[in-house]
Amino acid sequence: MLISSCSGIRVRSGSSVPDQTHAVQDSTELSIYAEQPVFQVLHGTSGRVESENIPLHTPHLSDLVYNSNDYPAKSGMRRLLEALLKSQGAPSDLVALPWVESSYYVGDYSRAGAAGPWQFMSGTARDLQMDMTEEVDERYSWAASTRTASNYLLYLNRLFNDWHLALAAYNCGEGTVQRALSNAHQKQYGMIELPGETDAFVPRYSAALQAVRLLEREEPELSVILVPPGLDLRLLAAESGIDPEILAEYNRGFLRETTPAGQRNWEVVVPSSRASLAFQAAWSIRRDRYVVKSGDSWTSVGLATGIAVNDLRDANGASMPLPGGYMLLPESSRIPVNSDAAVRAGFFQYTVRSGDSLGGIGALVGVSSREVALWNDIPASSVIHPGQELLLRGTPPEGSGAVTIVRATSQITHTVQAGDSMWDLAREYGVSVEQIMELNNKNSAALSIGENLIIKPE
Repeated sequence: MLISSCSGIRVRSGSSVPDQTHAVQDSTELSIYAEQPVFQVLHGTSGRVESENIPLHTPHLSDLVYNSNDYPAKSGMRRLLEALLKSQGAPSDLVALPWVESSYYVGDYSRAGAAGPWQFMSGTARDLQMDMTEEVDERYSWAASTRTASNYLLYLNRLFNDWHLALAAYNCGEGTVQRALSNAHQKQYGMIELPGETDAFVPRYSAALQAVRLLEREEPELSVILVPPGLDLRLLAAESGIDPEILAEYNRGFLRETTPAGQRNWEVVVPSSRASLAFQAAWSIRRDRYVVKSGDSWTSVGLATGIAVNDLRDANGASMPLPGGYMLLPESSRIPVNSDAAVRAGFFQYTVRSGDSLGGIGALVGVSSREVALWNDIPASSVIHPGQELLLRGTPPEGSGAVTIVRATSQITHTVQAGDSMWDLAREYGVSVEQIMELNNKNSAALSIGENLIIKPE
């Protein structure tokens, strides 16, 4: 059963949601599918689609405008998501949902703590068996989050036998929708009492879907390949001729640009033009170091892997290894996608000191130990140790040498939603009302739903 949470999805433990299994496939079998837009055999789906089309529901009542000319997804992403949805047996019409949830921004992080393009709460993600560790957060994976959202939405549709009720439950929780149905005489969407945001959610989705249906069909520009554990994606980029920046951007769920070690294989998004070559390279190269080739130089390897030449030299010494020798790669310096999320949510990093407790740390920012545990996805009974890093939200305590402000390297923006005020936004992001007004050339504090505000400059 879902706990009501109208910004992002949360599932109560024990809910009978479908299993998100992680299939490990034989590389021979997979090679057959290496040039397809997506491997439709990975999770054992029958390929049966429950509904080809989701009926529109009052798109004209949407409080936000969705125009096909302003479609925000990157080229090829819509086709990839449609293929992923169909591979799970879900209707491709659900491709419009991330437009409403996140505007297809993979690093999106809501005020309620929902993350990624499909906006999963951390508790929900764990209940649905998504991996969330220091190395990977599948909420930010295009493939994993889309597969999980597909399975969960199919479950909701089977539960309510109505796509509009399923979408409402995705937004505010199946328990909320079940209670609304039990209290209503006419048990259908539009005739039951739901939270205000959920009442707006389905018309927004319908408006977005109406706009998506006007778009021209895309070519399969992106593919999903299966790769082994412990693979440095910078090596995969170098060996398959993919721009390392592009490969990293499409695979932000890997927080260190490496697939976690272990027994499980992982899904990686690559340009379709390089899918076959990338698949073959992933299973044949050294996974943790670069094999030097004839004609290589510090500069050429740096460009191929996206690593600064000075960093390569520091990791390997002054002399360039001979052909056939190995070159070590330094740790990725890319800021993890969930660090940007922490900035947007107003978090700072606190390093635990001797004598600290969760309760005492929480008192620094005026919250309980339970709240600190929730922010860090740990049990409230956890034993903490000196040197351990925790995220806190609020104003850093004065005079504390144990605080590091979590900073982003890019501009922070906010799309105005119903109920927002200039004061609330300033408090949420830790800035002044005057700063927001100055950055956006505003003469008053009045806001309009859908307005995009610059909160912090680059």
